[in-house]
Amino acid sequence: MFIRFFKNNNPSLYFILPFVALALWVVGFMHPSTLPETNNTPLFNSIANQLVKIPYLSTIAAFLLLIAEGFIINHTVNENEFISRKSFLPALFYLVFMSNNEAMLTFHPVLVANFFIMLAINKQFSAYRKNYAFANSFDAGLCLSLATLFYFPSIILFPLLAFGLIIFRSYNWREWFVSLFGVLVPYCFVFTYYFLNNNISQPITEAKSYFVLHDRPLFDYPASFIFMLAIGLIIVLISFSKIPNSILLSSQKTKKNVIYTSWVSFFGLMSLSIAPEFTSPFLSILAVPVAMFSANYFINLKKEVVGEILFLLFIASILITDFVKYF
Repeated sequence: MFIRFFKNNNPSLYFILPFVALALWVVGFMHPSTLPETNNTPLFNSIANQLVKIPYLSTIAAFLLLIAEGFIINHTVNENEFISRKSFLPALFYLVFMSNNEAMLTFHPVLVANFFIMLAINKQFSAYRKNYAFANSFDAGLCLSLATLFYFPSIILFPLLAFGLIIFRSYNWREWFVSLFGVLVPYCFVFTYYFLNNNISQPITEAKSYFVLHDRPLFDYPASFIFMLAIGLIIVLISFSKIPNSILLSSQKTKKNVIYTSWVSFFGLMSLSIAPEFTSPFLSILAVPVAMFSANYFINLKKEVVGEILFLLFIASILITDFVKYF
């Protein structure tokens, strides 16, 4: 039902998707989660401190940002031939993965960082076979740099700029230079601000704090959450298992997109090594590539009933996990 419905590219789904997300965010609006207070960047804190002044504003801002990201990832996948035909599955899976438990239903650093990571991916995808890609290279570097200002561990994704230029472009030293320049521009403003305020050492001190080992919480979760996690993991594993087929049987552009997105998954996973905590919000940096690969798997799934059952079980487990403690 859900999978078949969202396999289409019907424009009406632009209006239906937000209601699907809203159903998953009911608990977030009924019982707003507190914003994270530790291990945040100054830029994130400056925005968060304004949002908490008005009740529910942080939840509304997070929800609207999530919807925008769903549309961005959908546009990126559809317009760059990542999957065999246009659909709304990328947006659907991203919204679901980013709403899988109550801790995710708030304004958190990775949610903001993902916005810029998506834009960087889109810029590198669209650089393929362009005569000149200076603007794409600069924008990709700028976006990844901005992502680190909201969620510092996303700095581990910087090698994607090089991989993108290698995969999608023939060698042009100016594009590499422009990409590096895009990375440096936001940090020039940051260090200028701290220099003018006679506090040049503060950003360096804050950056060092992420490279200190943090205590990881014990795995003590309710059975409903473990079941939801198991279903989600099954979806992820079977989706990633189809990557070799996508590389071997697809067009040249799709092959390059899949290879690049595989590197996004790898560096996203590596970023967890310096994440402040090993919890759902910080794992959500992987939601971007996971949603893309999940859409690729489900759109080519011949036994649709299998996909429908898996997806409905995942949705049901999310709703049960969110509501069970209130009964």
